[in-house]
Amino acid sequence: MATLHILANPAAQAACVRALAPADRLLLLGDGVRAADAAARAYAARIGVLAEDAPVPAASSDQRLERLSHAGFVDWVVACERSVTWT
Repeated sequence: MATLHILANPAAQAACVRALAPADRLLLLGDGVRAADAAARAYAARIGVLAEDAPVPAASSDQRLERLSHAGFVDWVVACERSVTWT
């Protein structure tokens, strides 16, 4: 049972990471992208960033950050049984 965690507020990053299970996915949106480096270090599974929200250096510096199109975002939503938004 995978959960899609959508992190929009970097202040919620610590609580979000504590709630992640190994099969879960983490999607960083808007201001949540500022937590990309910390999330990449703290979380070993899949981490996505919408392409228009991803600063080029952050996306290229950590290969685990997947740049997602809107279609890719929809694929992640469909692949997970539930979602939690951290704002």
